[in-house]
Amino acid sequence: MTPGASARPHAPEAAEFARLRQILAYEERGGCRDRTVIGGLAQYARNLCGRLQQAGAAPAAMARAERVAALLARYAELPPSARAEAVARVRAVLDDSVPSPEAAAPVARPAHPVRRRRVDRAFPAPDQPLSAVAGVGAQRVRLLARLGLHTVGDLLQHFPLRHIDYPPPARASELFFQQVGSFEGVVRRVDVQRTARGLQRISVTLADATGEVEAVWLRAGYGPRFQPGQRLAVSGELALVGRRLVFENPDWEPADEGPLHTRCLVPVYPATKGLVQSWLRELIARAVDRWAATAEDPLPRWLVEDERLPPRAEALRMVHFPATREEAARARQRFAFDELLLLQLAIGLRRRAAEQVEGRALATPVALLDGFRRALPFALTAAQERVLAEVCHDLARPRPMTRLLQGEVGSGKTVIAAAAMLVAVAAGAQAVLMAPTEILAEQHARTVRTLYERAAEVLTAHLGRVPRVVLLTGRLSAGERRQVRLAAASGHVDVVIGTQAVIQDGVEFRDLALAIADEQHRFGVRQRLALREKGAAPHLLVMTATPIPRTLALTLYGDLDLSRLDMLPPGRQPIRTVLLRPDERAHAYERLRREVAQGRQGYVICPLVEDSPHLEARAATEEYERLRRGALRGLRLGLLHGRLRAEEKEAVMVAFRDGALDVLVATAVVEVGVDVPNATMMIIEGAERFGLAQLHQFRGRVGRGEHPATCALIAQTNSPEVLERLQIVAETSDGLALAEADLRLRGPGDYYGLRQSGLPTLQVASLGDLELIERTRAAAARVLATDPALSHPEHAALARAVRAALAQVGDPS
Repeated sequence: MTPGASARPHAPEAAEFARLRQILAYEERGGCRDRTVIGGLAQYARNLCGRLQQAGAAPAAMARAERVAALLARYAELPPSARAEAVARVRAVLDDSVPSPEAAAPVARPAHPVRRRRVDRAFPAPDQPLSAVAGVGAQRVRLLARLGLHTVGDLLQHFPLRHIDYPPPARASELFFQQVGSFEGVVRRVDVQRTARGLQRISVTLADATGEVEAVWLRAGYGPRFQPGQRLAVSGELALVGRRLVFENPDWEPADEGPLHTRCLVPVYPATKGLVQSWLRELIARAVDRWAATAEDPLPRWLVEDERLPPRAEALRMVHFPATREEAARARQRFAFDELLLLQLAIGLRRRAAEQVEGRALATPVALLDGFRRALPFALTAAQERVLAEVCHDLARPRPMTRLLQGEVGSGKTVIAAAAMLVAVAAGAQAVLMAPTEILAEQHARTVRTLYERAAEVLTAHLGRVPRVVLLTGRLSAGERRQVRLAAASGHVDVVIGTQAVIQDGVEFRDLALAIADEQHRFGVRQRLALREKGAAPHLLVMTATPIPRTLALTLYGDLDLSRLDMLPPGRQPIRTVLLRPDERAHAYERLRREVAQGRQGYVICPLVEDSPHLEARAATEEYERLRRGALRGLRLGLLHGRLRAEEKEAVMVAFRDGALDVLVATAVVEVGVDVPNATMMIIEGAERFGLAQLHQFRGRVGRGEHPATCALIAQTNSPEVLERLQIVAETSDGLALAEADLRLRGPGDYYGLRQSGLPTLQVASLGDLELIERTRAAAARVLATDPALSHPEHAALARAVRAALAQVGDPS
């Protein structure tokens, strides 16, 4: 063998390729975000070719380096999945060479420094107010209260939104291969200057045995003060300025303290204006260090062991200050389990309490209902017959019915409600139906009266009269409301239909046996309880047009019996749904003009503006003006948005219903609205901003008459992912399937009324996690099977946790 051949393992390419393998390992671990080396992998690969050429590398090594550079040439432009493939292909190229000893060894990321901090034994107890903590003055108490933080114990439960993964400290000579790094060094120089914009530029030179780095902060007002000789730890993004490495606005802390703000997985907490993240982190760390180890575990030990969960004390430490991302995930899984278990137990206790209440059995008036059916202008669908039988079965039992009726817009829920109210009237009692808006209450009253009048002959034969139906809304005069209240209290009316006015003080019933709430997720648990309190344990039927995925049926509504109207009445026109790209928008408006020319009406739904009703209203107003002057010039347009007063909304909807308007330009408030059979065209702008189930709800507002209807979904982007998601709506008319897909893609948000459900809110868990929901349902069933009232001593902490969670939402259970 020649001397040159024997020296091959020590040639310049061996060290360079070993270093590249190490860089690729870091890149993969970081999710292929092209942040491992300054300038990106493409530039690093080009520079690698230059270094090897200058070092006189062998031709085979140069060819390999050039192939690597070609594979990485457009790395920064690739999506993450393609980047991962490019990294794998580069690895294959490198592995085709004879590995050096350094390259053959696996690359392991050094462990984060151990977080050891001095425990403040004087830190106040968990039940103490935050004002008792040294350094927390009145102003900070107010700011913390905005976050729902009132006691020291609340700090333990204030979980991070995310963690910044700062690597362990590296030597100065090693930082050239990192875009985000950590460093510990001694302050050599401090330079403070004022910029032209009045900011303070603080430049600190830090050194260790291998070299120097610079850290630069830009601050308005006063910044941190550093002294030469001080040992600092910094973590943050690195930039190459000339030939100097610079940390730009890094996080920092004294190097001799246990890592909290640097060199570790640094928690980032929900905050508010006026609270500095580092101060909040320090405060929570003091609470965790002092009290996490002694935190009470609400779960019995047998359940923790059965489910292989970390103990609560350990999970509290890991969720705030994990040593690894795996620890953080395990901790969040533990708290997600806790939240869903409390949810399932709350549901179980509610159902058990409801089953123990004595109610009034209402016999089914078979002949009356048969006559009512025959008088209808349509035949009930098989689904309507099934649901009516379920409702009548519940009403005939000696405990109050608690049933949820889910059916899409137009599926025939109102006729079920009308028939159920006849059962109550036939028993000599009264019924009430509560709707979320005045116009919907008026619509229900008009429909129920019409149905009863059509069956007047059979109703008179069995009841001696047609049931007396009255409307109670805020629109009535004081005198009219007083007359309705007197009639309800004296029993001179059989059915009261109204808005939340029906649950106000002063509204009483002589004998209320059935309460119905329409669009139930628009009402909170307090409103439903108030509705029930208008009678002596009346039966309760809640209705919704919102398709309810199975996971939510098992959780939010697990204490209710569920009925589904899964068939539309015959004669309903199919709704054609088309997906349009931004440059195809004009086609939709031209179609809308043709529909109006034929005497029809239509809707234009404006894009959703998350968490900003003010901006959404302004955007809707601008869209209204743009359409009035442009694409829909000459048509009669109305505007509906959430910032209008209730009476203004009602006036617009009435005008649209009565045909005084051709097109209604609206925000999402139109979702629960009036029935306009003449509306045949729906245009949804910015469709990608809405959930699939919500788009389906919008679509259900048209096609309710004799004419075919069209729904146009207009995306504001050509993104393939967005268009693919919206295509699901265009191809699917099954609202339940869309709701299931929506839950998988977006999570539940609050569209299904979690805040209104009267159940504990979720901080960590997701209602889209079917596996964990099933797991906690099974666990809750095991607990309640052996201890239905949570009265056993081993479940005392669990019972307290359930009661505390329900107390937060005002449940009297």
